[in-house]
Amino acid sequence: MNPPFCPNPACPHHHDTPELYAGHWKHAGSYMTAVVGKVPRFKCTACNRGYSVRTFAYGYYTKRTLDAREIQRAISQGESVSSIARHLGASTASIQNRIDRLARACLAMHTDLTAALSLGEHLVADGFESFDRSQYHPNQINILVGKDSQFLYALTHVTIRRKGRMSKAQKDSRRRLEQLWRAPRAGIRTSFARLLTTIDPLWDRTRLPDLQLWTDEHRDYPAAIMDTGPLLMAMHDGSLRHMTWPSTAPRTLLNPLFAVNYYDRELRKDLAAFRRESTCFTRNVANGLSRFACHMAYHNYQKPYRVESVQTDASVHAEKAGIDRGSIRAQLARLYTDRPFISQHKPNDEAARIWLKRAATPLKKKPDRLPAYAGTGWMQGSTNQLRH
Repeated sequence: MNPPFCPNPACPHHHDTPELYAGHWKHAGSYMTAVVGKVPRFKCTACNRGYSVRTFAYGYYTKRTLDAREIQRAISQGESVSSIARHLGASTASIQNRIDRLARACLAMHTDLTAALSLGEHLVADGFESFDRSQYHPNQINILVGKDSQFLYALTHVTIRRKGRMSKAQKDSRRRLEQLWRAPRAGIRTSFARLLTTIDPLWDRTRLPDLQLWTDEHRDYPAAIMDTGPLLMAMHDGSLRHMTWPSTAPRTLLNPLFAVNYYDRELRKDLAAFRRESTCFTRNVANGLSRFACHMAYHNYQKPYRVESVQTDASVHAEKAGIDRGSIRAQLARLYTDRPFISQHKPNDEAARIWLKRAATPLKKKPDRLPAYAGTGWMQGSTNQLRH
């Protein structure tokens, strides 16, 4: 394998194609690893930095090879992290490490494929409710889904204050916990507004001059639209219509909110942490969002649009949304093998928040550790003779 570009984000050849980078690197020997054997090394003649073939690999800097495809399958079919660890004979920390790597690859793929997408359908948005760490810290995961394709375009997450009927003891517990950590005020409104900012870059008004945004009758949603400049202007000129439907209405195909109701069901069914009355739940927000990102890629780009008609129509949700099948296959071909660089893909704010593990867990004092190679896109490793 020849290096496709310089992995150093500060190098002028970091964004090169393999053809453009030819002539700007040279061989620099090799080294032995306990994982994959002999690994060729290279040196960039522009920035004078050294790197190896493993620098571009999904398993970069790992001490053991674990099946990424199997991890993706298990996450999307209801297995918990501990179950996957038992099955593969690894620690839960190793499995979560591979999930984080896979999540970054999934976010990179989603960013690249939606960058060329021209929105051609109406949208449905809603909040999926679960909890973080304990039921005293409920959350809302806002999702934006294609009305016809059921393609998940974007998501945002926020931890909210516990609501509903509580006993006096429960209210006292909530009060004590809120002295240590309190959910942000107007969290749903601000989080939903962040979700809506993803619409304008996708919206091609020449293809879809009149866009409908369907939601339920949640009181914070109109206010969130007012907080989103481009959508507010579109509301004023009539090109955007905010349509509402009762959340209590039957969840049938005739329901305009069917797309988000369908995705809610898929999340409850497919992700262990979202099953009701289960010992599996999200104990770490950043880790839970990584698993969500892996499921997003499975749902959008791997799961058939309709399972019962797969023999006659093998299309996935992304194709129904207008993404070319060839582009999807090209991205999937390197999903489990190539290491993504955040400096090359430039994900949106919420995707970057998941990529960089910036989502805070309630009551957790320290931020989640992010490996240097995940944030900066650059880390070659030690200079020991035996490297992994």
